[in-house]
Amino acid sequence: MIRIFKGVSVGWFIGIVISIFFSFLAKDGCYHPVSSSSYMGEIYEKHLNALQVFVIALLIWAAIGIIFAFASMIFSHTDMNITQATITHFLVILFLFFPMAILAGWFPLKIYSLLSFVIIFLTLYFIIWFIARSKNQKTIDNINNKLHNLK
Repeated sequence: MIRIFKGVSVGWFIGIVISIFFSFLAKDGCYHPVSSSSYMGEIYEKHLNALQVFVIALLIWAAIGIIFAFASMIFSHTDMNITQATITHFLVILFLFFPMAILAGWFPLKIYSLLSFVIIFLTLYFIIWFIARSKNQKTIDNINNKLHNLK
């Protein structure tokens, strides 16, 4: 239950920060929880009022946070080796996060935008993976040094 609450909180925080950033870019002085230039943003704004759009955005951001919170369990609650866990985590995140990002209106539903999303996602995932791998390797090296010094 705590994992769900943390996921929701992180999802809301990141969603609100991203939406505020893109609202500033819109330069119309209004807050847009969903980009009105995205496919879903056009649908939401055509059929829903501002409060309904905001509630939908909150639900989507919460779902994104929960997806990331539970996907991290692939590393801690499975017997997979690090390569299998990383590939599984990547695919789970990509295939669950991608539709949520579309529903969140984070990009237009055009082939160029979809490809850009995948490329940006791959790049960010690799950077985060590399940093995590480097930190883990440093921890392993420290443990090995301590064990070696005990002999």
